[in-house]
Amino acid sequence: MKVLITGGTGFVGSHTAAELIRNGHEIRLLVRSPERIKRALGPLGISEVDAVQGDVLDRSSVEAAANGCDATIHCGSVYSLDPRAAANIKRTNVTGTEIVLDAAQKMGHDPIIHVSSFVALIGEKHAVLTPDSKPTRPSGTYFRSKADSDSVARRFQAKGIPVVITYPGSVWGPNDPHFGESCQIVRNALKGYWRITPKGLLPISDVRDIAALHSAILKKGRGPRRYMAPIQNVSISQVFEIISKVTGQNVRTSSIPGWTLLWPLRFLDMVQKPLPFRFPVNYQAAYCADLASRMDDSATRSEFGIIPRPLFETIGDTLRWIASEGYLSTL
Repeated sequence: MKVLITGGTGFVGSHTAAELIRNGHEIRLLVRSPERIKRALGPLGISEVDAVQGDVLDRSSVEAAANGCDATIHCGSVYSLDPRAAANIKRTNVTGTEIVLDAAQKMGHDPIIHVSSFVALIGEKHAVLTPDSKPTRPSGTYFRSKADSDSVARRFQAKGIPVVITYPGSVWGPNDPHFGESCQIVRNALKGYWRITPKGLLPISDVRDIAALHSAILKKGRGPRRYMAPIQNVSISQVFEIISKVTGQNVRTSSIPGWTLLWPLRFLDMVQKPLPFRFPVNYQAAYCADLASRMDDSATRSEFGIIPRPLFETIGDTLRWIASEGYLSTL
């Protein structure tokens, strides 16, 4: 099967591309910057790949990339909790999803995989999230954009179009081409910026397990579906304990109720907007942790037999990669 991947130079997209190639699929990437391909896919053992230069907001380039492919995996979105990225997030995530899914269905692609996020479903405290949970209206620009783009994908599903939605948790693992949010959490923790953390939960998905799920889904004729990515539901304190064990450093934090941090961090996000540097903490992360949502991936495990790898391995591999890239002086 020849598969179009948007966002193929990003974290989830690059690992998904490599996994598909290992499983005998052909891929084509829609990329804004072809020079990023080597940086993203080279470390994963991919030296050459078919690519079309374009943007998810440019319908003509999306259609050109989709032409001649059999399926689509839409990973392309702006993933950032930085309040300064709000305009780009709003502009790209929802409209881009509409354009990509529409082009794919016009080309007769089957399946059309839309990579959503568990944050599209959060909003109620201590909720257990399943693929049947409905998109909500979560607080925060990025979270809201994922909920709104998830609603777009479900409208296609309601028409019988073979759109398959996947819901990763917070994505961790090695080889993140953009040194994203999870990598920054680790670096900031080891630099001592996280002296106070919110009590709560963080659902973590290993990027390699997400890629395996996307490869397993690539079968024609099964119609619209939704799947939680393989997941580990862990407390914030557990994450920091593992970071301490892997690094041999005592990463000390004090846990306090998440709601006590929300208003101060909302104010900090407002202060952040005009500044040239980024604060190591933000409102959306605390908001998510405070809700303490759990993801139920039992249906995914049962259907595909994909069991999430141990959390110690996921966090350990993340840390070792960060150190190998020079983002940490020691490990």
